[in-house]
Amino acid sequence: MRIGLGVITHRRPGGLVRLVESFGQMKVPDGVECTVLIAENDDVPTVDAHLETLRAKVPFDVQLSFEKERGIPFARNRVLDMAHEGKFDFLTFVDDDQIVHQDWLTMLYATIEGRALELVGGPWSVIAEPNAALSKQNKFVLRYYLDRSVELQTSKALHTCTPKEAKVHIYTHNWIVRLSSQKRLGIRFDETYRFTGGSDTKFYADVAAAGGLTGWSSDARVTEIWPAKRLTFSYLYRRRRDQTTMNYVRAGHRPKLKTVLLMSNRCMIFGFFKIVRAVFDDYKSFAEVVHSVAELSGVIRARRGLSSTLYARSDEVNDDPVQDFLRQ
Repeated sequence: MRIGLGVITHRRPGGLVRLVESFGQMKVPDGVECTVLIAENDDVPTVDAHLETLRAKVPFDVQLSFEKERGIPFARNRVLDMAHEGKFDFLTFVDDDQIVHQDWLTMLYATIEGRALELVGGPWSVIAEPNAALSKQNKFVLRYYLDRSVELQTSKALHTCTPKEAKVHIYTHNWIVRLSSQKRLGIRFDETYRFTGGSDTKFYADVAAAGGLTGWSSDARVTEIWPAKRLTFSYLYRRRRDQTTMNYVRAGHRPKLKTVLLMSNRCMIFGFFKIVRAVFDDYKSFAEVVHSVAELSGVIRARRGLSSTLYARSDEVNDDPVQDFLRQ
């Protein structure tokens, strides 16, 4: 059985080396042959300069391809093509700012093969870059993401092996697909989602709509490692705003004015109480206020027919959430 370990990368050589090193430290299921499949997505190739370093980190082959058409779904489809060209049986995806846990592949493979599924996802957690100097804001946002991650993963784990499991969304930050099923269903990453994010959600939705069997592997864990510049209220705001907008874009309809007004009222009422509560819970609730305002902003943007450009900028410049909201 052959498994391709898929990764797309863009200007994160250090993160890519760290991820591949974690591949080298993980357990590989008996009878399984692994190959790392990397697609670099940039204007000019740079990863080839690090290829020998990457190959030295793992006891199996590392293959590199270059996708010049900028956008996440183009790079993901390049990895899909690499997997089919290499006649692999399964393909995984994780991100180039993550590391996988030792049992990650064993657990993913046991779930998809043992239960005869076609697409399987698993949980993730987030930590700060090692030795990063974190401000209070960074620590607040990190704690918010950690708490939210535990809440979401616990909910998903409870649905395992129940009828609700098919409704659990599968994302490419921790993902394995049976390639024969993907080829039979004819599903690829939607390239109209060039910079918006959400092409992996659309892929899952297309598999589910086509009758594909999806599932969750609670013990197949990965950890995402974020720099301090992403652990900010402004990044939290922009990320949640654009995710909310894309939920409506993917569904193919704009929210009604009534929805916007109801969300506005709820945001004001709950926002007030959360701000008051923030004084007593070491400002943990302030991140929840930013989350709520971002969702409202995302609904307003969807109402106006706007989309997302979350991944259009490689420098991760953050918007000012107050100014952005006032522009809505």
